[in-house]
Amino acid sequence: MPYVESICRAGKTVEIERYYTARYGKRGQKRSERRKPTRDEQREINNRHAEKKLRRLINANFVPGDYHLVLSYAHPKGTDPRTPDEMKEDIRKFLRGIRKDCKLMESDLKYIHVPEIGKKGARHHHLVISKINPDIINRHWTHGFVHINPLDHSGNYAKLAAYLIKYANETIGTTEAITGKRWNSSRNLIHPEPKVKVITNREWYRTEPKIPNRFKGKYILDKSTVESGTISPEYGGFGFFRYTLIMRC
Repeated sequence: MPYVESICRAGKTVEIERYYTARYGKRGQKRSERRKPTRDEQREINNRHAEKKLRRLINANFVPGDYHLVLSYAHPKGTDPRTPDEMKEDIRKFLRGIRKDCKLMESDLKYIHVPEIGKKGARHHHLVISKINPDIINRHWTHGFVHINPLDHSGNYAKLAAYLIKYANETIGTTEAITGKRWNSSRNLIHPEPKVKVITNREWYRTEPKIPNRFKGKYILDKSTVESGTISPEYGGFGFFRYTLIMRC
């Protein structure tokens, strides 16, 4: 069977996966029978893939001290909440304003934007954004409250990615969805791509997490990320093994 090892470097993290794929199989090789995922399983697979993509994007582009920004709306009693179209225009004007200020200061602005309309109707904008002067943020957000949460020193923002995907899914699944995507981002982001190589069956069965020689001494294993399975719809019904390394501080 054609098993592969995928290694993806994103900022201070290295994600390692081993799994079966027919993509690298020999010509004429009979394909193994695959079980079609149920609707709920497929939804979960899509969510995991989205979370992985967002996690790697955040890890590759943002550093400790950058911000997880939450822009909230003041909602005086008796007034209507902002419509999705109004929210879209609000964030457009906000980003245009801070981009202009950053350009004047010759500062490179990166951001990922996740809108949120909560189950009870609360409106928020979540952004992972380059560190900038808080006065600039407060000057350009005139609709309510600003919450600034600096990113920690771990360099691994998996929990933040999972948090954002949770709210993105709640919003995108409503009739009030602001966009057809879970998030929007600036064009200057690094998009990490994994390096994939074919491995032998013998290598596949080594299910102890190993730090490759080129990463030894510089990275440590995040034991909480070690995960394996023998039958997974996410991997076409075959097994998988994955774990993450974190750069030493």
